[in-house]
Amino acid sequence: MSLTDTIIIGAGPYGSSLAAHLKAAGVDHQILGEPMGAWRNYMPPGMLLRSEAFASSMHAPRSGFTVEDYCRLKGLPYRPLGMALPLETFVEYGLWFQKNLVGEIQPVDVLALRRVGDQFQLSLSDGRSLAARRVVIALGLKGFAQTPTALQELPPQYASHSELYGNLEWARGKDIAIVGGGQSALGLSALLNELGARAHVLMRESSVVWHERPHGGRNILSRIKGPDAGLGRGWRSLFLSEFPGVFHMLDPRRRKLIMEHTYGASGAWWLHDRVVGKVQISHRTVVRSAAIENDRVVLNVLTDGKEARVSADHVIAATGFKTDMRQHAFLSKDLADAISNQGGMPDLNSHYETRVRGLYVIGPASAHSFGPVMRFVYGTKHASPTVARHLIGSLKAGSRQRAWPVTHAPMPERSGE
Repeated sequence: MSLTDTIIIGAGPYGSSLAAHLKAAGVDHQILGEPMGAWRNYMPPGMLLRSEAFASSMHAPRSGFTVEDYCRLKGLPYRPLGMALPLETFVEYGLWFQKNLVGEIQPVDVLALRRVGDQFQLSLSDGRSLAARRVVIALGLKGFAQTPTALQELPPQYASHSELYGNLEWARGKDIAIVGGGQSALGLSALLNELGARAHVLMRESSVVWHERPHGGRNILSRIKGPDAGLGRGWRSLFLSEFPGVFHMLDPRRRKLIMEHTYGASGAWWLHDRVVGKVQISHRTVVRSAAIENDRVVLNVLTDGKEARVSADHVIAATGFKTDMRQHAFLSKDLADAISNQGGMPDLNSHYETRVRGLYVIGPASAHSFGPVMRFVYGTKHASPTVARHLIGSLKAGSRQRAWPVTHAPMPERSGE
């Protein structure tokens, strides 16, 4: 069994950005996962990123590797604000970033991860086993899909979650009900409509919140009143975009409140004209139950307090995600229980380290500790250098003395913050 210092699980924006920093620092590491796998396989062709172009770059250890740099190199149009960035361009940018800064990525899945003594042991899908002193989980939202109870018993040919798409050709000419009112639901409805499907959005909210198209060249007074930030315009967005460390210092109840009432169901500016007047939307609608009748899904819904039925060939739950580390099947039960709080979210210190020393979590799963910026690529500018510095510092300390006692069970004590 080969031993490396650090293993990164996940080869998306967060894992790749961290790997780039570790490579630049000369830290022995390996990164596991299909390069940009979720973006390439589980997002529909033609999708546009919700983030503005300037906020869609992975964080590199040196200059020259932003989305702007890539577009200039390839002769592609670029504007920091008001330019909808295509999924395909972002994926190509990510692969270019990896090729130049990350190096070898092993396209394997982790089947099992456990703590043995002062090391982590990993079993891989290609039959190999690895050991590492530290492990960073950077898996995005994989495995955290949240489906309404009413839809959970439907057969997969009739119901699915928005996390699965992917190519939408299968829906051409069909009636598709979409449960949800946020960016995912609205974006899918636009793509389905343009493909020739008949989309029907069922949302709890009384109306769609549409973001205004941002424009550059504002005067200084306008920029002071509403600064442009990674998560949008305004001082609140600026705080959440640039100070995740301060967010981490807040009381857990305050953090929870901010997460639940910030950046809720809404639609990007570039979706408005593709949805309004073209896609059927039912507001103030809740799905009560679902059944299969005559090879179609029949949803019993409550709209404005009145019962109704919605029939479709397929229903998509665009109902978001709920972080629960216990859903990662590769984690041993001891590790999953040790790193999770009561709701399954990881309890992280200021270095993104869990209660198991040497085990870190970055990306969307860290959002409840560091704020909503971690749900976006923009968060790599904070997570990657912070974790890299801590790993490098721990490595230097470990060269002077053994930092971890030998034990045969997970170590739930909190490391120093």
